[in-house]
Amino acid sequence: MDLRALSMATQPSKMLVWNVRGLNSPARRSAIFHVVVSANPSIVCFQETKVENVSLDLIRQCLGNKFEHYYYLPVVGTRGGILIVWDHTVVMLSNPHTTTNTLTALVQPHGAPVWWLTGVYGPQSDADKVEFLAELEEIRDLHAGPWAIVGDFNLLTNPEDKS
Repeated sequence: MDLRALSMATQPSKMLVWNVRGLNSPARRSAIFHVVVSANPSIVCFQETKVENVSLDLIRQCLGNKFEHYYYLPVVGTRGGILIVWDHTVVMLSNPHTTTNTLTALVQPHGAPVWWLTGVYGPQSDADKVEFLAELEEIRDLHAGPWAIVGDFNLLTNPEDKS
């Protein structure tokens, strides 16, 4: 292994989490690309992708060529969609598990302990939120160990917080 490869394999994981509100527009994909290149994350989690089928071409338009590995939860109707993408030279993801509102994977950073990542796009209706929170409890029960849960929960502490 050359020194450059060793350096890439031992750098800490950096994650970008973003409610992108759709990946259908070329202008939006271009704007996302510039932010991703600037941030230089090793894991990216997008919520509200609003795309039914994710392709490697779409990933490269949004993230660049270093991201070739991904899991996604397709959009339901016109809402939702979760995409988790990673740079395999820094971290590996495996064991994907999806529910109606979540996408979970085991994160295996090179040379570091494993942990679970759950990307969330929570339901809009109040009636579905109790079921959603129970879903999160079930996910936790199924995936022992360190866990990061990120995304758009669509939950408010105070009604005044809604924009």
